Amino acid sequence: MGPDSPSSATVGVVGAGAMGAGIAQVALTAGLNVVLHDSNPEALSKARGQIRAGVDRLMQKGRVSADMVQRIDDHLVLAEDLSAVAPAQIVFEAIVEELPPKQALFAALENVVSVSTVLATNTSSLSVAAIARNCKQRERICGMHFFNPVPLMKLVEIIGAPQTSEQTFLTAMSFALKLGKTAVRVKDVPGFLVNLLGRAYTTEALHLRHEGVASESLIDQIMRDAAGFRMGPFELMDLTGIDVNFPATSYIYNGFQQDPRLKTTILHEAMFNAGRYGRKSGLGFHAYTQDTALPDAAEPEAVFGDLTAFPADTHSGFESLKSSGLALTGGATADVILISPQGEDAASACVRLGLAPQRVIAIDFLGLEHKFLTLMSPVGGDGIVHAFASQLRSLGYSVAVIKDSPGFVAPRILAMIANLGCEVAQIGVAEAPEDIDIAMKLAQNYPRGPLEWVECLGPQRVLETLQRLQEITGSDRYRPSLWLRRRALLNLPIRMRD
Repeated sequence: MGPDSPSSATVGVVGAGAMGAGIAQVALTAGLNVVLHDSNPEALSKARGQIRAGVDRLMQKGRVSADMVQRIDDHLVLAEDLSAVAPAQIVFEAIVEELPPKQALFAALENVVSVSTVLATNTSSLSVAAIARNCKQRERICGMHFFNPVPLMKLVEIIGAPQTSEQTFLTAMSFALKLGKTAVRVKDVPGFLVNLLGRAYTTEALHLRHEGVASESLIDQIMRDAAGFRMGPFELMDLTGIDVNFPATSYIYNGFQQDPRLKTTILHEAMFNAGRYGRKSGLGFHAYTQDTALPDAAEPEAVFGDLTAFPADTHSGFESLKSSGLALTGGATADVILISPQGEDAASACVRLGLAPQRVIAIDFLGLEHKFLTLMSPVGGDGIVHAFASQLRSLGYSVAVIKDSPGFVAPRILAMIANLGCEVAQIGVAEAPEDIDIAMKLAQNYPRGPLEWVECLGPQRVLETLQRLQEITGSDRYRPSLWLRRRALLNLPIRMRD
């Protein structure tokens, strides 16, 4: 049976770790024959147990029939010899994430499988072209990056190196669909699509912490309660492991010729060097015990609801405060002057507007729909801002008080997420702009994809925030993507292609 008929195909999986077992499970439940290879018999036995347990859970939820356990026995072959994958129409590699072993394996596979077999690496970040370097038929090699846990995560990135043929892409897409996955076609760049785009959320949070704007816990709270993310950036880094995300961030940063928009901080490296890896070590940016609750392992879904009703301007935000019972008299003679700058810190806004800094409080209304506000004041204004925060809390608001920061916290992180999404569209990492949002919502559980955040906040507002951040900090880290700049200036849809 040829590779264009996946419904009755045999697939090979090399590597019986968590990812390999997960790929084998979804292939079996999709009705495929699976040859699972690993040179370690204990790993094979453990993988069989993992697959059985996974199928049992699906059966209990009514997602597969009761005879699926028997199907595992009938259609799963465990093999210590690599030659057993010879009948496969496609082989998934899921071994250690190191380049030399992968290169050696792919060269060996060429001597085992037929000339029409597609060879797919499950690498999360290594270059597909580099993995295929020692192969004779490089056109049949692609990346098929699954996400952990494979049975629950719906996304697969299909990565093509410069030499990957169109037929290989089509075969990989066909198998991904048969496995019940949503496939996005991606260029062979450092981090591919999801791991590249994921840098913005965590690295900007690290920069905010580096500047002393807020604690890790407060930044996490703001991103959950004001922006609707299921996990804060520091919680997310602790979950994936600093031993994983720091090397990945460094690899992507260097792979993109040290683009400052992808740069991490010395705190990130210090945590890595100290072995404070997060949940797996019991201590990361947060401390963990056996009683610490883990995130729900349910399938990802957008959980924040419709956020299209952001205040169109600061006036609507202040009107909302008035309707809550806050006495706002306004005018230059008021004891407290409330402002809501876009992309500025409070100090810069005071100078621009000619305001007395000791009387100024800046408010971020981004979380207003959920009665969550972020406040900051110029240097020296701690007393007045905390007193005002207490007044807001008495009116039923949740309030975060941060140090003076251009762009507050949530708007600044969201602007960086949006900007990196636009840059990915500009350089064509994804085949279609729509895939950028699909990938981040399915793989990272974002409440909105990067381009959807641009639409929600407004392209002009995102551009203005980035321009002011770049001006105030003097850093090209906030350099706006040309994709964003042109569409914002011309008032065009952010998804419009060139």
